Amino acid sequence: MTSSLPTLQNLIRRDPTSYKDDFAVQYEYLKSKITLFFVSPSSELNDEISELIMFVSHCLKCYPIYHEEFPKMLEDLIRKHNSILPSELRVIICKSLIILRNRDLYQPVLLMKLFFELLGCPDKSLREMLKLHIITDIRNINLKNSNNKMNRAIQAFIHTMLFKASPVAAKIAIQIMIELYRKHVWNDAKTVNIIADACLSTHNKIMVAALTFFLSNDPSQNAENDGNSSEEEEKKEKAKKISSMVRSAGFTKKAKNKMKKLERARLILRKEVKKKRAPEGSFLAVHLLNDPQTFAEKLYKELGRLNDKFEIKLMVMQLIARVVGIHQLFLFNFYPYLQKYLSHSQVHCTKILAAAAQAAHQLVPPDVIEPLLKHIANTFISDHQTNEVMAVGINSVREICVRCPLAMDKDLLQDLAQYKKHTDKGVSTAARSLISLFRTINRSMLAKVDQGKPGENFEEDGPTDYGASKPLEAIPGIEFLNSSDEEEEEGCGEDCGEECGGG
Repeated sequence: MTSSLPTLQNLIRRDPTSYKDDFAVQYEYLKSKITLFFVSPSSELNDEISELIMFVSHCLKCYPIYHEEFPKMLEDLIRKHNSILPSELRVIICKSLIILRNRDLYQPVLLMKLFFELLGCPDKSLREMLKLHIITDIRNINLKNSNNKMNRAIQAFIHTMLFKASPVAAKIAIQIMIELYRKHVWNDAKTVNIIADACLSTHNKIMVAALTFFLSNDPSQNAENDGNSSEEEEKKEKAKKISSMVRSAGFTKKAKNKMKKLERARLILRKEVKKKRAPEGSFLAVHLLNDPQTFAEKLYKELGRLNDKFEIKLMVMQLIARVVGIHQLFLFNFYPYLQKYLSHSQVHCTKILAAAAQAAHQLVPPDVIEPLLKHIANTFISDHQTNEVMAVGINSVREICVRCPLAMDKDLLQDLAQYKKHTDKGVSTAARSLISLFRTINRSMLAKVDQGKPGENFEEDGPTDYGASKPLEAIPGIEFLNSSDEEEEEGCGEDCGEECGGG
């Protein structure tokens, strides 16, 4: 009977009413084969069931009587007997459900929930297929207009999966959400907060996937690079053609015309490279957190639980520092915690120093950061350390003072300023950059030799006290607006002459 299925499928597409009984026979035959499969499974029976399922799924649109029964039968089959079914039959059932979904014979929300449940199956190829379909289907649904009702339902289902589903399924679900955020499909606050809850997961793989998402500088950069790979290859081919034309241009008679064309092509390529290298404003996902203070406190509690790998603990430190620095939060116990791991023998000392600098901000009391600053100076900046360690220490002190200048002590600053005459260029440059910073912030803390002459960049009043702010006397940058208006008036007077004056 299965040998005539392709012919029967072609005949049903041409005349569905005439072959209605034949389709009913094949449908009932499929049901009997499925019941027989659970009694005595075999490879031959598996192939026969697969062909019948694909046949029914392709012809189902012609017979509305079976629109509800057949998808429900496949759903119950793969949901209840997922572990028993062979991998080939599982893939065929999922492909059949995708066909029904593409023909609007199966609701997308039900299919998404079913596929998310199947992400925990041990079949890796099936998981990759389901992940790809979920991403493409959600992207196509929200292509013209965002379907908020469906998005909320799927996002709520993923949120429950983080704590109830298997670790494999939860990890793939988080990867799907991250990919949809990078593709600008789900770039709302709810998506970010669900991924933030994944940072508190007890499973390390789920936690690492969520932490990597928040620590990336531009979440949409990876998706853009993946989509523009073909364009980059075309640009490389154009550059190769231009270089070959340059070599051949000097040996022909019409070299001048060719050189003009080459110059135009070079200008076009340069413009494209400048557009590609132009810095774009990256909006970090950390800005969309609903309660950053509570999130930072929960992450800090997770540091005491993590005892497996120091790399994961370091990622949690970096994320806490980023959240505290961007939202200007108060987490006073975090700075002494960083101080424990700050030593020149630490492999990741530069990352911890960067986290310490990022966690400092103007609203933190100077008494909280001052012990951290002195610890960095005593540990990294001394004559018995190498030149690279000393330069890193002075630069770290400078970065912390940029964000919290009141934490610097006068005696410590004058001691660090003496390294400007160090024999190593890196150490002397770092010390001079620290001196130039305090020339603009508070010249009185420096020695008279290092204060320099007062100029436009110097502030005679010094820094404000803790918690105080200086009111603005004028809008910054307004002088450029006035100068541009004056230049436009002068240019208009020269070009227009009497017409502009008469108007």
